[in-house]
Amino acid sequence: MTRVVIDPGVLVSAFISPRKAAPALLVDAVLDGSLDVLVCPALIGELTDVLGREKFAKHAAEGRAAAFIAALSDRATMTEDPPAGTVKTADPDDDYLLALAETHDVDAVVSGDPHLLDAALSELQVLTPRELADRLGLASAG
Repeated sequence: MTRVVIDPGVLVSAFISPRKAAPALLVDAVLDGSLDVLVCPALIGELTDVLGREKFAKHAAEGRAAAFIAALSDRATMTEDPPAGTVKTADPDDDYLLALAETHDVDAVVSGDPHLLDAALSELQVLTPRELADRLGLASAG
């Protein structure tokens, strides 16, 4: 089974996007057990913080954000926050995602963030949600 670290930004996109968009397809794969996602308290905390922002209030109403985070947390592989990694990006707030991936045996980091996509990583792939969805053969609306 493919094991990945998914950038919280992709998870936010999955939460607010149409069900057939690549980020949502990846979350569906996590929820149905066909994709293993590695998370840590810092990642869940960032996701919780972002979905709690006013601009997501209509999407998060009636406990939907909490239910989304709980469902994801239940199906994810939870680990401790990683120690500082050796890979650094142009955005230090993203470095923990690469450190998490470095610390564990993951196949890729999934992100749409240019800071992560541009990180020079020889052993670790950084894929867009669409690239991973295509590799996994997940159906999409286009």
